[in-house]
Amino acid sequence: MTEFEFNKYFRRNPPLPLPLLPETLCAVIIPVYDELDFFEKTICSIRDARKKVSEKIAIIAVINYPAGKSPEQSVQLLKQLQNGKFPDVSALFLPELSGGVGAARKAGMDAFLATVPPEKISESIIFSLDADTLIAKNYFSTLIPLVRSHRAVCVGFSHQQAENIAGQKAIDRYEKYLLRYMNKLKEAGSPYAFCTIGSAFAVRGDLYLHSGGMKVRQAGEDFYFLQNIAKITPPLQLDEVLVYPSSRVSDRVPFGTGPAVADLMEGKELNEVPDEAFVLLKNLLSHVRDDELSGDVDKWLSALPEQCANFLLQEKFQTVWQQIKKNLPRKTGAAVRAFHEWFDGLKTLRFLHFTMKQ
Repeated sequence: MTEFEFNKYFRRNPPLPLPLLPETLCAVIIPVYDELDFFEKTICSIRDARKKVSEKIAIIAVINYPAGKSPEQSVQLLKQLQNGKFPDVSALFLPELSGGVGAARKAGMDAFLATVPPEKISESIIFSLDADTLIAKNYFSTLIPLVRSHRAVCVGFSHQQAENIAGQKAIDRYEKYLLRYMNKLKEAGSPYAFCTIGSAFAVRGDLYLHSGGMKVRQAGEDFYFLQNIAKITPPLQLDEVLVYPSSRVSDRVPFGTGPAVADLMEGKELNEVPDEAFVLLKNLLSHVRDDELSGDVDKWLSALPEQCANFLLQEKFQTVWQQIKKNLPRKTGAAVRAFHEWFDGLKTLRFLHFTMKQ
């Protein structure tokens, strides 16, 4: 990444000020809201893992609370940091934050990367965690070389033990659901076969900036961010479990682990995608080849199963693809890459749900 590109990103995304962190190219970014009881365990876990590496690793807590919510715990934690209880933790304080956890992650990630010299940005690493998440002692020693070589890594995870049997049953079911979805995407040949957990990924700084940075959303910011990353380079999905997210019930976001666990504990079921839908996805993706996509669109559609063709017609694929083809570079793989940029993780999910209704 050039210095011009580096500066261009921060002109568009002015960072919050952080003290300079000399020779620090790695940082853990932790949004913190209403998690005073969990924060110290998370910091101790990070400290234990840092002992295994010689690299300097900053810890940045983005302390926040939404408008209309109690600031009590956030202010209390901020005072603890100001009084030196966590001397190795840098704090950003964002009262009455709008934009959800995505805004908090973005603020911390942008603020840290702005302290990195532009010529070192390709060596920098952001580790995304939550304030109630624990990590394995070999977290940094395993991830630092992997992220530097692969640019982005989605980390294997296993939720912490729940407080009761019903909660444990629910979190086990939810984990199984997530892993099945990822593995079925992989079997189908999708380039979006990775788990999008906000506390279980790490990314190189230059790739973060190139992708446009973290998304600001009330929920699902990790999904959209990693989807953008995958359009540049596919993240490595690491099966080794290095992250232990909380299994607690939460209603702070409209979807995700907390609401899913709450629903399961109330006897509701998850909207599981049947095997038949993944078979159709595999069939569709098997036709995504340069030689086929560069030809007649109608002929290509006619070779697909009816449900696949119907979805693409609904999405106005013929018109969209004709426009995409006009701008394709003349090189091997260009058509395939362009198709997958259009038929992204969100469109894949919509396709699967579409086939379920047919």
